[in-house]
Amino acid sequence: MNRTFSIIFFLCSLQLSAQQIFIEPVAKLTSSLDRVTAVSFSSDAEMMIAGDRKGNFQVWNLDELRPVTNNKVGDEIIFVDFLSDNDEILIVDEDGGLHFFSTSNFQKTSFVSLGEIPELVSVDPEKQYLSYFNKNDELKVFSLRAQMQQAQIRLGDRISKPIYLGYDRFGQQLAVMGQDGTTLMCNPVNQNVLREVKLRSNEFAGSSSVMHSGASNKGSDLFVTGVQEVFIPKGGVRGGQPERRNSIIAYDWDSSNEVKRIRVNDRVDEIVLGPGPAHIAYYTDKRYRVTLVDLEQGATSSEVTLDEFPEVIEISPEDSYLAAGDKNGTIHLFELQRNAAPQIRITKPPLNRNLAESVVQESTVEMQGVLSDGSKIKQVMVNGKEAEILVNGKFTAQLDLLPGKNRIRVLAQDYQSNTAFKDFYITHVPQVELSASGNVDYSNQKRVALVIGNADYAGAGALNNTVNDANAMAQTLKEMGFEVTDVINGSYEEMKRAVYRYGTAIRDVDVSVFFYAGHGLEIDGVNYLVPVDADISSPLDVKLKTLPLTGVLRTIEYANDDGLNMIILDACRNNPFPTGKRGGAGLAKETPPSGTLIAYSTGPGNVASDGAGENGLYTGELIKQMKKPQRIEDVFMRTRNSVEEISNGAQQPWEEARLKGIFYLKY
Repeated sequence: MNRTFSIIFFLCSLQLSAQQIFIEPVAKLTSSLDRVTAVSFSSDAEMMIAGDRKGNFQVWNLDELRPVTNNKVGDEIIFVDFLSDNDEILIVDEDGGLHFFSTSNFQKTSFVSLGEIPELVSVDPEKQYLSYFNKNDELKVFSLRAQMQQAQIRLGDRISKPIYLGYDRFGQQLAVMGQDGTTLMCNPVNQNVLREVKLRSNEFAGSSSVMHSGASNKGSDLFVTGVQEVFIPKGGVRGGQPERRNSIIAYDWDSSNEVKRIRVNDRVDEIVLGPGPAHIAYYTDKRYRVTLVDLEQGATSSEVTLDEFPEVIEISPEDSYLAAGDKNGTIHLFELQRNAAPQIRITKPPLNRNLAESVVQESTVEMQGVLSDGSKIKQVMVNGKEAEILVNGKFTAQLDLLPGKNRIRVLAQDYQSNTAFKDFYITHVPQVELSASGNVDYSNQKRVALVIGNADYAGAGALNNTVNDANAMAQTLKEMGFEVTDVINGSYEEMKRAVYRYGTAIRDVDVSVFFYAGHGLEIDGVNYLVPVDADISSPLDVKLKTLPLTGVLRTIEYANDDGLNMIILDACRNNPFPTGKRGGAGLAKETPPSGTLIAYSTGPGNVASDGAGENGLYTGELIKQMKKPQRIEDVFMRTRNSVEEISNGAQQPWEEARLKGIFYLKY
């Protein structure tokens, strides 16, 4: 135990990243597979599929850690994925065969041949399109719904030895990267190459950079590559060979500027992004280990050793598991544990083991804990205040709790200023209903909001109150301790950049709010937020010139899992754009990410009033309720009831929530 404590102290610096993550073994899943070539998880991480070089595949139930089916498609499997809300499995073989299986009975439902050999395969975030790069230097898009080719982008000889193919978080850009660092950004809808960039290391004069692996993070604002730089040292070639330096380099998706460089000992042969937006996992195919790296800290976070050389690694979509398939057909399954520093143990109040939570009625509680290596500790801080250190590594602190879910961060520092920390949560449930207390200090919580209000549409009439609604919401949130970024009459690029910045800002926060007032459209079941510069005359224009709401959902999903996230959409106004029959009235239902509440100004398929007064009906009533001290569920329930009453039932707001605690905005 003492050795583990020292290692973690060595790896962590005083400037903490949002989470410490540890790889913990779960099981070695022996199988009927040969060398594993592809692994994928269902979106809920209840199932996992793996395929091998001989065309065999196997599906596991992860709750019971048992195989539920074994089957064969014939040729080497190069790609597997779950589609249609985990109801279907897609398997792609090396000859371009697409095999579809139902997850209800694992029987094949259809087969389609691409008619050519794909070198790289990727599926868009909505699981509607399969993109692949073929041996003729062509990038093609295949519609999984229609089961036919959708688009083709001819790249000529601009990409040599492709190593990565993937989408941005909005599904509107497709990037392909070559071994020499050449990267093309393409629009899969209008089949254009948007820009070409050259990623390289350039650490040493006259060096040559070779990219051996590539990926983009789940927010798709970074490229991360495993780079080997070959150069002649100043003293000349030693031993007849030039020197090689291995690094992991992160580049900004838009500008292609280098933002982080991490030196590693071995060549990075495969890399995956996660868990979250700030970690990566990689392996070297001549080492028996998988390494997890914290991008923000630039250091190894955790490492595990396998029985055989790894062949493929994958992280589950909700970041709970890491799987490594080896050359013998074994799947090594690991759990990704967050903030589980083993050297810090909380003894009071008692915590729920799985969720690291406790529920109390008192507003002030005594916290007690123990450190496994207390003799080396100089200081213990609890939520920024110094704790009292007792004998035998024990410590204690008094905690003043806000109503609802409180994050408690314990930080231990040794005499070399190395630190380790642990997060846990205490939920304070007041015994009586709260009453407004006047001046409230919200500084104990980190609160961040992005507010967008669009009114002056170039291709449609101006909206009456959306800008007023956005300004009123921004002011209300500022009064509640939020750091607010507001975008008024945002263009496509302004809105997109704001969402990217928002994703960075909400890492490690307690409460986040995304508010949008303006036009919103639904096309083929996907919701889109409309910038003021969007010139829309068809469903294709919607996909090209607006922001899919799913991009915002993915931004939140990987940035703030344990706090409260709210997406508030006052965007269900009449559709003035000629989108044809494929565009419905109002917005479609969305599934919120974990820890998130999505609130709509009116029900699915319906439209909301823009309002005749200073504010729209929904936002005006919502702000009134936000200013009252009550649980967040009650804020939206009472807003809903008020809007229905005022509109005589014509407008019926609704919410979808997957909250992970009790929260209050106002105390």
